[in-house]
Amino acid sequence: MTHPTQRESVPAAAGGPVPEFATSPAETPRQPRRGLVFFLVLAMVGAGAAQMSAALLTLTLKATELNAATATTTISISSAVAGILTLVALPLVGALSDRSRSRWGRRRPYLLLAALAFVIGGVLLVMAQNVPVFVAAHLMITLGFVSASVTLIALLTDQLPEDGRGPATALLSMGTPVGALFGMAVAVPFGDQLLPLVGIPTVLAVLSLLCLVFMVKDPQRAEIRPRATRSELLGIFWVNPIRHSAFAWVFTSRMLVFSGVAALNGYQAIYMLQRLHLEPASLGTAILLTVVLNAGITMLVAPVIGRISDRLGMRKPFILAAAVILGIGLVLASMAPNLPMYLVACTVVGLGQGVYFAVELVLATQILPDKTNPAKDLGILKIADNLPVTIVSVVAPFLLALGAGATGPNFSALFLTGALASILGGFAILFVRGTR
Repeated sequence: MTHPTQRESVPAAAGGPVPEFATSPAETPRQPRRGLVFFLVLAMVGAGAAQMSAALLTLTLKATELNAATATTTISISSAVAGILTLVALPLVGALSDRSRSRWGRRRPYLLLAALAFVIGGVLLVMAQNVPVFVAAHLMITLGFVSASVTLIALLTDQLPEDGRGPATALLSMGTPVGALFGMAVAVPFGDQLLPLVGIPTVLAVLSLLCLVFMVKDPQRAEIRPRATRSELLGIFWVNPIRHSAFAWVFTSRMLVFSGVAALNGYQAIYMLQRLHLEPASLGTAILLTVVLNAGITMLVAPVIGRISDRLGMRKPFILAAAVILGIGLVLASMAPNLPMYLVACTVVGLGQGVYFAVELVLATQILPDKTNPAKDLGILKIADNLPVTIVSVVAPFLLALGAGATGPNFSALFLTGALASILGGFAILFVRGTR
């Protein structure tokens, strides 16, 4: 990606004048606006707070409120449907953003879409009186996070040169766990009161996204592209794994690693209620402890590992180590007899995530098939973050039923399967060619 030597002049569009900063899609701004990385990270923290507070706490509380006996089934159904939406929305939002010729730029409209989706999802979750409305709330929150995450990473790729993305990428990768920390922190004073538990993270997400909308330099697209053909439309959801084998291996590795994460994150609230026998009112505090440990270790480790990785020019050994550490954490979680031991397991998982977040996204941006229009490919890559949620939601009921008895579902089988997937994902990254 190169920096322009001068701005191109662009003729006025039919609907009125084009902003003077219009550029071609291949260009990177000469100098990103001061504070860009801060606002990118703030927006990711806000989106992460809204998404992760729902995934870790409020969806479980609402499902339990609707019908405690069928809460696990409700969450599995909702997660599966949300996962299908994610598979479609990730590349579609990315491709539409890449092709956008809006006066607001290529990325701003999708930041606004994310903010609107978070608002609708939050309102529906608080008001839900039945499973269909509950699922609709989950879908809107998922759409908000999909739109935000794809757009934020695309903005980073648009506006920062490849050799200067390391520290910014590490900070952006920490946005989601830090957002989870905020979302869980606000839960402590409110117990199981859904209105503040949903409302406060939603407000943070909306305000942080709007701040970025008004400060970012997001030029209007100057290039007029022909109407997409049918094959191009199908290509939105496809990257040739033979022609772009490095991309395919990064996708595979990420999907396996995130399967381990999904096994833990998706079911830890139910695990605490049914296996560790916590009361619903204390669930928020317990999850906050796990998030504090996880996010705290991640924030300590990621910047250090990111700098070491940059100096060595190596990514793959760190990703393999991270995946193995994650697997060890999941094994410890499967054997935890009480909350303190489970917190130890979460600390190990946090260490693995810290190493992983510090380097994996940097490697991913280096092997994109089309670096001038990154959002579509990043959207496909983000499927690997979210497809595991659907896979786990389908497989989990069978794993939980294995040997289930008086003590309840077999969470150990679920966590051990996640550990195996994570470790396999670490070894898969070794097949990526062209990077170290």
